[in-house]
Amino acid sequence: MSESQVTIKGSIVPLSFNASKCKVALRTISANGEEAEYPILSKGAGIDLIDMMSNFVSANCILQPCEEEDCTKVHIRSYTILDELDENDLFAQPAE
Repeated sequence: MSESQVTIKGSIVPLSFNASKCKVALRTISANGEEAEYPILSKGAGIDLIDMMSNFVSANCILQPCEEEDCTKVHIRSYTILDELDENDLFAQPAE
């Protein structure tokens, strides 16, 4: 399985679909306005995020494609809580 480390900014939300070993998700909006939801694995720093619903975060994470469940889960390595003032700039990132 191929894994890549990235930084994703988004909000912590309840998981909207069933993904084993996950309770919450990181919801982001791409530059073209499309929403994406990444189930957060309940291990490492991801355990802390279960209690941080609706917070905005910048998360250093590893993407883990999951073919059986047709989604990409994230293993959070570290995160930073963003101030509400940062919400306006949350998704204004240059495309890589």
